[in-house]
Amino acid sequence: MDRGEFLSILRESMEGLIPMDEVEKNIQFYRSYFDESGQADREVIEELGDPRLIARTIIDAYKASKGPMADYYTEQARSEYSREHSGQYGDFANQKGGGGSGRRFAWLEKAIGWFVVLFVAIVFFVVAVAVVGVFVGYVLPVILLIVLIKILADYFRR
Repeated sequence: MDRGEFLSILRESMEGLIPMDEVEKNIQFYRSYFDESGQADREVIEELGDPRLIARTIIDAYKASKGPMADYYTEQARSEYSREHSGQYGDFANQKGGGGSGRRFAWLEKAIGWFVVLFVAIVFFVVAVAVVGVFVGYVLPVILLIVLIKILADYFRR
């Protein structure tokens, strides 16, 4: 393994699990470590160890630093990674249905979203009309009858 392969494995092991700026910061750190060590790449790699283990340590440390928000940042990193790598297979994958980013169905996702919003609005409207109907049909006559009896009782008391 050489420096390039080490850094490549390190990068691939972190991408999609922590934000890209954190990945770049760590890659830059290890690139600088190689440059400043004064040793052959092979010796530095033996000293550092497995890049996957280093990546796992970086990821765990990052998540620990975020505390309860770690899942949010991990999901954000996955989303960022998928956006950046969505076109890596070219248009062929998107046209033929073999992999790709799935962005060709973005319109469908929006349509489903609007359908759900419309459905919830209709259900809310129907429930509101039913509540008003029950109020007007049953509760309001009872209230009016009670008010009328009260008015008549006050009138005949005088």
